[in-house]
Amino acid sequence: MLMTLCQAEPMHDGFAQDGVEDVDRGRQWLRRDARRASRPDADLDARVTRRLSSLVDRSRTLSPLFSELYADIDNRVTLQGLPATTKPMLLDRFDEWCTDRAVTRAAIDEFIADTGNVGQRFLGEYLCSESSGTSGVTGLFVTEESAVTVAAALGVRNRRPPPTAMVRLLAKRMRTALIINLKGHHMGAAFYSSRTVAGADSRVRFMSVFDPIDTLAEQLTRFDPACISSYASVVVLLAREQLAGRLSINPAVVLPFSETITAEALQLMQRAWPHAQIIDRYVSNECMFISARCSQRWHHLNADWVILEPVDAEYNPVPPGTQSHTVLLTNLFRRVQPIIRYDLGDSIVMRPDPCPCGNPLPAFDVVGRSGELLNFTAAGRLRGISPTVISVTFDETPGVALWQVVRDSPMHLTARISVEADHDAEVVAQDTRRRLTEILVKSGLSTVSVDVIREPPVRNSGGKLVRIVDAHR
Repeated sequence: MLMTLCQAEPMHDGFAQDGVEDVDRGRQWLRRDARRASRPDADLDARVTRRLSSLVDRSRTLSPLFSELYADIDNRVTLQGLPATTKPMLLDRFDEWCTDRAVTRAAIDEFIADTGNVGQRFLGEYLCSESSGTSGVTGLFVTEESAVTVAAALGVRNRRPPPTAMVRLLAKRMRTALIINLKGHHMGAAFYSSRTVAGADSRVRFMSVFDPIDTLAEQLTRFDPACISSYASVVVLLAREQLAGRLSINPAVVLPFSETITAEALQLMQRAWPHAQIIDRYVSNECMFISARCSQRWHHLNADWVILEPVDAEYNPVPPGTQSHTVLLTNLFRRVQPIIRYDLGDSIVMRPDPCPCGNPLPAFDVVGRSGELLNFTAAGRLRGISPTVISVTFDETPGVALWQVVRDSPMHLTARISVEADHDAEVVAQDTRRRLTEILVKSGLSTVSVDVIREPPVRNSGGKLVRIVDAHR
């Protein structure tokens, strides 16, 4: 396995002979190198060793936190010899984590307090985004332009649409519908709103994930996009609308993201749009492009820029073919906020043999990823709520520290919440119930009742907090 070989290689000078780091070589060089690195004869080990060494050297020099973590580590250490990091650890020492001393928690808090700054560059150069994962800890991330460039360059590995799809793309003038969370400083809004060309291009239409599905179906039918991109759960809802005849579009490309696509969900999308190419990518705020799924339904790791270590609960490596408790992520193209052996919280299984699709990059499957679509039957019609909509609703509710939503009967939800110490628990509970009821009513589910209990969320047998649970399927 590439990962084992990388870990066995000692670190050395992270720069090429001309003194330029790979991440700074520009779009064209990065695109060419991404193509070369995906060939069977590519020397991935050399690339990873060089880039990892550069990242560690830079982090140890410019980040007070990593300087402390790596104080007793010499230049011959392997990746497994570096300490693991977690989101709470990095956020607790935010200012010391960042390698740019101008990036501080106080400055970012002031920046994100102004919703008018969505899509604007923090300090004139960084994308700024918030996220909350399965731990319930809200993350704050700044992303440099060079990282965006690398992530975009890796897109050359996506399978090219077939000729018939290309014809539709051109016939529809590449019209693209982006159905994302437009509220606040989340990565979707921050990234897409920052694209000057997209923002001024009438061929790109932004739609809110909070709009009722009927409204989205009407807007999409009028727009007739060549490409649609949204959270996987939202694409599933749209596929249902298409099959029911309430949505009428014929996209060439469908780009779901952020949430795991089950085999059933993929089949639903394929039935809805049999002539579309469906590109399933594994992404996160910590790493904008981890992998893409192949025709055999395996994810292929962008292993020249991303390292994934499947580990058990004690951070010991697990062998290929074994489901991990979590996975440690190292992002080799993110430098301002170093992500090195970072507990991502997802569970994966590395494929122990070559993938039959022929792609030589390491293959794996994502077993656990945030939440699931909550389905209800109302007025004889199946309706669903996206986990993204639920998650953002809780993120926007003042005083909620941790939360979990359980569908425990056909038309009932129970929300468990932990309340921050400086908030009135009863007020927070009432606010939570009101907000959840509002999104249900907006989704045509006014008959679904909600109870909020002030009890900590219940973790699963593996100790993980699954925040959206359908216990009545």
